[in-house]
Amino acid sequence: MEKEKMLNIFKIIIIVACVVLFIGLLLPYQASTEEYKEYLQENPDAMNVEEVNLTNKDAINISMMENFKVYSYAMNNSEGNSWLAGEATINFILIIVLIVSTILTLIFTLFNKRILGLIFGLLILGSSLLMNYDIVDRGVIPSSQYTYGIAYYLYPIMAVVILVSVIILIVKNRKKPDNLKY
Repeated sequence: MEKEKMLNIFKIIIIVACVVLFIGLLLPYQASTEEYKEYLQENPDAMNVEEVNLTNKDAINISMMENFKVYSYAMNNSEGNSWLAGEATINFILIIVLIVSTILTLIFTLFNKRILGLIFGLLILGSSLLMNYDIVDRGVIPSSQYTYGIAYYLYPIMAVVILVSVIILIVKNRKKPDNLKY
């Protein structure tokens, strides 16, 4: 009975981490620097990226979902700029991988499919690290306009929490060979 309680605690941790990741889609991934924030606040209703209906007020803190809209637009409207189209496509796919992997990790946790939860937890970690690397490598953050938002840190940390919890569940469950869950 004690072991079941402990296993349930780790399942709850994974579920909470997945919920936090869903909330993280709306949290700032890029946060404007003080000077740029002042500029954006002076003209809050001006369009920052008109094509996706992103105002200066929205651009103060840019969430992953706002990035998703921008990447979606850039992917389909790059007018011969293959670098821009490629960059947008990569980030568009990475965000989809994050969302789908989070959903599948949650589902597989609920159905005690720990190995599958581990695989999709690794996908969450990998895609979030690749996205973070890409945005820093391109010089988007840190820059004179933007710095790291909370979601930048949130995804890798929650992915590690999920992975550690899944590994603990697998190890604790392996002690009883008849309870092996795949």
